[in-house]
Amino acid sequence: MERLRGREQILVRPGEGFPLLLLTYPKGSAAAAQEIHSILGRRLPRLPQRLLEPYRRVLAALPAMVVVVLRPRNACGCLGHFHPRGTESRLARRLASDLGSYVGEVDLAWEEIREWQPHPISALAAGDLGERLDALHFEAALLAVFLHELEHVAFPDRGERDIRSASNTFYLNLMHQLVAAEGGSGYGMDLSPPA
Repeated sequence: MERLRGREQILVRPGEGFPLLLLTYPKGSAAAAQEIHSILGRRLPRLPQRLLEPYRRVLAALPAMVVVVLRPRNACGCLGHFHPRGTESRLARRLASDLGSYVGEVDLAWEEIREWQPHPISALAAGDLGERLDALHFEAALLAVFLHELEHVAFPDRGERDIRSASNTFYLNLMHQLVAAEGGSGYGMDLSPPA
């Protein structure tokens, strides 16, 4: 169906230190693409430096442009993928030819990311934020998966275990910050002994 409907694109300029992003998404999915555009274009560059510090070397090693292929779901059920050199889409290959330099490519499955529950008990302990907690989770999860895939682009030989550990830590730290800012409560369970 996606091939029949075609795809549209949105350019995202997250700012200094980040590559230019070209979001490509199925026609009819403009609302999802705009939400992702907002997260990548506004939330990402405004994150505190302490959260982005582990990704400084990753960001410095990225090409000037990255194509982000958006889908509601991946057939394999994965949240996202890095497309190694030689497996990029026709769009990324054409851009690389036009620019005369490598263009990275990743894909993100926004519905899979929205449904992903990496720490369900922590989410239960986050207080009564209702639907707002779901929105915060989507922002944190999308950014964690996105940075995870960017690390694969920057360092294709780095092991999955190390990259996953970094993105898990990023997700938890960002959720702590977002939940505290939104509801004044913590994210997760307090494991400190009672006083």
